[in-house]
This record gives sequence, structure tokens and C-alpha cells, in this order.
Amino acid sequence: MKNKKTSQHQFVGFLIAIVILALFFYESESKPERNFLYQVASEKAVNTEQTNGLKEVQDFSERQKVIENQNIQPFTKSIMNKFPVDGSPKGTFQFQSSNQDAVFLVRDKYTNELKVVVQLPKYSQTEMLIPLGEYVVEYATGDGNWQGLDRFWGYSTQFYRSNTQHRIYRTEHGGGSYTTHGSGIILNTPDGQMPDRITKGNFINSN
Repeated sequence: MKNKKTSQHQFVGFLIAIVILALFFYESESKPERNFLYQVASEKAVNTEQTNGLKEVQDFSERQKVIENQNIQPFTKSIMNKFPVDGSPKGTFQFQSSNQDAVFLVRDKYTNELKVVVQLPKYSQTEMLIPLGEYVVEYATGDGNWQGLDRFWGYSTQFYRSNTQHRIYRTEHGGGSYTTHGSGIILNTPDGQMPDRITKGNFINSN
């Protein structure tokens, strides 16, 4: 009877050992599979978080086109100035555009204060009277759609500062006679001086 119980105990122990070994091998074989699944899941998470630079550029460009279409307006000739009405002596200042519409600015040379804004369509010229003094001329051109004095012609806009001396002055001849000397700017002349490129921030600054 004792031997029978011992045999039963041995048999149960043998079964337990087989079960433990089976579980061990199952765990060992399933670990690589689980690791692989974890790696794939991690890669998917990284790919999901990665920014698509091409899509960003596309979205930005489309937003700019919407804004541009909302702001399109006709470009017309306009002369604006901030000179006081004080009867001071003046001379003629001429403006001439080239193959693009242009916006001209005239600033006081010594204070940099903005005095004149001229919108001039392409292949056009105009003139105005300006008080005697020395001035700096800046201008902007572009071949896009005109969007006003804030956005100008959009991305195609370029800003410049003239390197030419602009001076309005008088030469006295005695006996109360005199000659008034004017100034001006003509864009893209073959023998003209090269202008300096400036930023939009420089261009729209009031002083």
C-alpha cells in the first residue's frame, strides 16, 4: 500500500515537472515575438509623431494664397505728403518708374522722418513740389498682386534705398533773382548707381 502511494506521488511530481518545463519553453519562445511587436509599435509611434515638412510648406503656401486673394486691390497713382503748409520755398522732385509698379518714399536726410509716399504705375512719371533740403529716397517694386501699403506685392516685393544724392536748393543771382534746383529718381537707368537692398522693416519705419 505504501509503495502504491509512493508511485502515485512520483507520477504527480513527474507531471508537474513536465508542465513547468512546457511553460518555460513557451515563455522563452514567445519573448522574441512580444519584443518584435513592441518594436513595431514603437516605430509606428515615432512615425506618427514625425513632422511632415512638405505638408507644412504646402499648408503655409495655401494660407498665403487665401490672404493674398482677400487683399487684392487695384494699384493706382497716388501722391501723399506730410509737409506743413507754411509757404516755405520749394523745388521740383520727379519720379519715374520702369517695367514694374513702384512705391517711392522720400525721407528727411538728417532725421529720417518719412515725408512723401508716391504710388506710381509702371512706365509712368510724375512730379511734386518739395521744400528745400536734402532727402533720402527709398522704393519698393514687385510683380505680384497689389495688396496695399502693408503687404505690398506679397512675396515678390523687394525694397531699396537710392545711393544718389537728392538735394533741393536755390542759387542766388543777386537783385532778388535765383535758380531753384530740383532732384528726382528714374528707376533702372543703364548708367544709374546701384541701390542698396533694405528690409521691409526699414522701409515702413516712420523715422
